Amino acid sequence: MNRAIVFAALVFVAAFGLSARAAEPSADFDFLFRLGMLEGHLMVGNELIEAKQVQLGLPHFGHPVKEIYQDISPYLEAKKFPPFDKQLIALEAAMTAAPNAPATEAKYKEVIATVHKARALAPEQVRASLPEMIKVCASTIDAASGEYGEAVEQGKIAQVVEYHDSRGYLEYAAQQVSELKAAHPDPASQAKLAKFSAVLAKAQAIVGDLLPAPTPKATLAEYRAIAGEATAIAKQ
Repeated sequence: MNRAIVFAALVFVAAFGLSARAAEPSADFDFLFRLGMLEGHLMVGNELIEAKQVQLGLPHFGHPVKEIYQDISPYLEAKKFPPFDKQLIALEAAMTAAPNAPATEAKYKEVIATVHKARALAPEQVRASLPEMIKVCASTIDAASGEYGEAVEQGKIAQVVEYHDSRGYLEYAAQQVSELKAAHPDPASQAKLAKFSAVLAKAQAIVGDLLPAPTPKATLAEYRAIAGEATAIAKQ
């Protein structure tokens, strides 16, 4: 998963024409991007739990705190936001011990609420900006394509956890696009979001089956091309 994040960051640098001096994405962008992937893990993990696929779902409650939280913790600390790594750890433990218990579902909802509260740490002008958030979503689709690449080996879906990473990231992107549509009712914004949604839908179709067949629905090159379309729209 980390390789996919690095690749997405490099794509952001190349695609949006940043100078060498400003080669790193902004702290706000990076935070929203990584927090979105954290939420995507939780979303797909919960989806798998609800589908009675507990063993497939559990990794997605461990990855947020093991692989992503440490990357967003400096931002949280700078904004004086209470740490929630222990909350994530407690959710993973609850999902392991009693995945279908009402108390576990309550913990899940509490964590999602915390994530949404944390997202509000980013400046409102960034979160309300269609150009900025489209860039976040485009980079998320690119990261999803990277995860898909790690899932496919010798023409087969060999690493299902990475396949689900891809699916979860796209679910987060779709959630953000839906919110952007509600927040930007003007015709120009709606047209741009409609184009972006059509591209996102093509990516989602590739990971549309919660339990994938061994033969993938698309090649990595095809998925990468879709991610490239998303990036091109974000640049417009």
